[in-house]
Amino acid sequence: MVRDFYFDRILLLCFIILFIYGIVFVFSATSVPSLINNKDPYLYLKKEILWVFIGFSVMVASYLTPVNFWKKISYPAVIISIVLLVMVLIFPAEIKGTSVKRWLDLGFFKFQPSELAKISTVLFLANFIHRKEKYLKSWEAIISAITVPALISALILVEPHKGAAFFILILTFLIMFSANFDWKKLVIFPVVAVPVFLYIFFSSEYAYKRILALIDPMGYKEQFSYQVFQSILAFSKGGLTGEGIGAGTQKLRYLPEIHTDYIYALIGEETGFLGASFLVIIFLVILLKGINISIKLEDRFSQVLGVGLTFLIVIQAFFHFAVNTSLLPPTGFTLPFVSYGGTSLFVMSLSAGILLRLSKEPVKTAFHRRLH
Repeated sequence: MVRDFYFDRILLLCFIILFIYGIVFVFSATSVPSLINNKDPYLYLKKEILWVFIGFSVMVASYLTPVNFWKKISYPAVIISIVLLVMVLIFPAEIKGTSVKRWLDLGFFKFQPSELAKISTVLFLANFIHRKEKYLKSWEAIISAITVPALISALILVEPHKGAAFFILILTFLIMFSANFDWKKLVIFPVVAVPVFLYIFFSSEYAYKRILALIDPMGYKEQFSYQVFQSILAFSKGGLTGEGIGAGTQKLRYLPEIHTDYIYALIGEETGFLGASFLVIIFLVILLKGINISIKLEDRFSQVLGVGLTFLIVIQAFFHFAVNTSLLPPTGFTLPFVSYGGTSLFVMSLSAGILLRLSKEPVKTAFHRRLH
């Protein structure tokens, strides 16, 4: 039985905290640099507040939407995502005078189809697993399930956006691994995919330099490890309690893209180890709550959808943390709900709203749990 007007309060609180983090630290990251460049110091703040308002509205709307709606649109959504990923290769957006094949320009708004592809991949897998539950142990089911995410990943790779392509594959594997596919057959997937990805990655001189920057940030700090070095420096300056919100100096032309790809480094500098750790704890709570909500659900589609959306939010966050702390090479992962960017905030808010909706859906009875 659906519980009217019910939602998981702890999960909602986590999302609200992240929205607040986004407003505070996007403003901190952009206000002084904007002043230095003789621009409106409140420009990004006003845009961020608008996007948070839109994001919160999307979260509420998706919470109010019946789960069956997402089941109905799951296959059309993945088809639309594939079409958009093809379109972005043909009609790339112009950003700062350069054609960028990661963005589509609608005139009033630019967006990244790869972000929409993430949630459509989750929807596709949830519906596929729901429909093919009895056949998940077969090779046919595994290959069929992998084909669509692999196509999406390949299109994103052509852009090129290696990080997002790799993320889609990781997300797919985690969802399938948790959905009772035959793990002995499923393990062949990463065994084949990882060497291919490593070959593609290392065959690119640009990517190879990023690996060198990760291995020896001090040795290449004046060249291609500049971002890595400056990010590490931000955390070291932050110490235990930080330099104070707004008082960080790495945003003063030292660390590029600090309001998007490196916002966690800014948080580490201005709030220190304690503030940065608190943010990690928030995402761990989302992980535990999301999984706990999902595994108790009665409907199989809802179970997989909940697990997939939880992975979508949390794994992207931890990829962002890893890049900012020099555990992974720079790959362009935004921090969900916190980094500046409309498309990412829209997709994450949509995911959050669906998770909150799932928290009110029918759960297994004690008798049903004993049967399983």
